[in-house]
Amino acid sequence: MVARERLSVRKLAAGEAVFRQGDRAAAVYVVQSGRIRLLRHLEDGSSVSVYVARPGDSFAEASLWAESYHCDGLADVPSVITAIPKSDLLGVLEDNPQAAMALARILAAQVRISRSSLELRNIRSARERLLAWIRLQAEGAPPTVVLDRPWTQIAAELGLTHEVIYRTLAALQGEGQITRTVRGIALAGPPITGQR
Repeated sequence: MVARERLSVRKLAAGEAVFRQGDRAAAVYVVQSGRIRLLRHLEDGSSVSVYVARPGDSFAEASLWAESYHCDGLADVPSVITAIPKSDLLGVLEDNPQAAMALARILAAQVRISRSSLELRNIRSARERLLAWIRLQAEGAPPTVVLDRPWTQIAAELGLTHEVIYRTLAALQGEGQITRTVRGIALAGPPITGQR
């Protein structure tokens, strides 16, 4: 792998940028603690969250084959990241097939996450979109989602406003579909099978 002395560790405050869209692509990053959101700015002035990296996740891998970053990398919360210089990582990948395969597996997992996100956004009904998201995230018995970020961020990821999310949550709770707790949401009914 890349020599330890070539890696750099960076501490970020909440809201601080790792890089900005259009900056020269210089490194790939790994989250040690905290959470990094990749946010792409569109021509109409809006922006869309394209990925959220959590501890152990890497991000900005596309920069290996690009001159500049295609989005902003922003710390959602205080975070610690490790930067791997682009040129060093490319050298390792060219010389080490196992490292190249490991990166391919990471990228394949990210593609699956992105496809799931797109599928959710294609569900027209806010109620059904939110229920589908809860079902995808839920684990255990009863199936429960432990929230690691505010509903405003989840709403943005789902392409909904936070007002719609809160109204929909209240309606689902009123129908007995979910139970809201301090840290998350539990689904009512039988356990969900076939989840991750």
